[in-house]
Amino acid sequence: MVDVALGDRSYKIYIGDRVLHGIAETIKEKCGSVRAALITNAKVWDYYGSQVVEALDVEGIGYELILVPDGEQAKSLSVAEKVYGELIEKGFERKDAIIALGGGVVGDLAGFVASTYERGIAYVQVPTTLLAQVDSSVGGKVAVNHPLGKNMIGTFYQPSLVYIDVATLSTLSERDYAGGMAEIIKYAFIKGEPLLSLLQERKDEIQARDVDVLSQIVMMSCSIKAEIVEADERDLGLRAVLNYGHTLGHAIESVSGYQYNHGEAVAIGMVFAAELSERLGLLEKKDVELHRRVIDMYGLPSSMNASSIDEFMKVMERDKKRSMGGHVFVLLDGVGNPVVRRVDDNDLIAALEAFLKEG
Repeated sequence: MVDVALGDRSYKIYIGDRVLHGIAETIKEKCGSVRAALITNAKVWDYYGSQVVEALDVEGIGYELILVPDGEQAKSLSVAEKVYGELIEKGFERKDAIIALGGGVVGDLAGFVASTYERGIAYVQVPTTLLAQVDSSVGGKVAVNHPLGKNMIGTFYQPSLVYIDVATLSTLSERDYAGGMAEIIKYAFIKGEPLLSLLQERKDEIQARDVDVLSQIVMMSCSIKAEIVEADERDLGLRAVLNYGHTLGHAIESVSGYQYNHGEAVAIGMVFAAELSERLGLLEKKDVELHRRVIDMYGLPSSMNASSIDEFMKVMERDKKRSMGGHVFVLLDGVGNPVVRRVDDNDLIAALEAFLKEG
């Protein structure tokens, strides 16, 4: 279990194997709710709906099922409006709760709805993907997309609890599982030991989805994120280090038309950030090679080819405007020591041209 200490917004992250049956008892204890809106998609419902409903029935918690579309299309104001409508029609009040059962999209949508419905209703994150378990379900950033940008409409709203069952990871595709591993690798490079050694020494067990090792690395990742969120809940400074690999990563997602998923793009972005750190005299070459080795180890891309950097620069230019005039990168001043730096255009262009050429 991991504690996220945020005063009156504090909550616990419960982590275990085959523990969905205990979720309702925990919800009753932490939220005091006897009625819940269960927000999920059809695919996740087919996998895990019966387990959650059985647990709710045992504890006498009534529920209403609200199904949303699968994929990024669900993170929209139009889908949020439909969810609001169902909550209103079914008579949900502030004393009730919302359960987000699914990956990051479901969690973001349900959290955003919870933060705004009747000025705030309790919600519980039950993430079923590795990416959501170690990243989006923790920290209280909830949002929907706008046609002009991802996550542009959102709030900071902490869940009442996060309930992680690593058994749900058995149904993930190889690609989605690897994508989640990219975020865990990110934590290893920004924090260092012992997670970094664990990823290298127990790679075969992790790749085989051994639940004991998975529980361990998920808990370590959540602990790292919780520590950073506790220090900077509103993303005003330190929390930026969680964006290691994300500056170029977001550009890769956009320029490729999302042919790379988030984890794959972040993996490439981390190698670039490491190379940029070396170029600026912050990181040794052996640590850049360590990035490539660990990322390759988990079947993630560590490079890419592109004939021109223009499109990447355009996307990063938008980020530059939003960060008040400089290309802001999270770099490493040694493994385990992230720093936030503004990078000169000439340095960035030279590094990007070299990186994309060698890919």
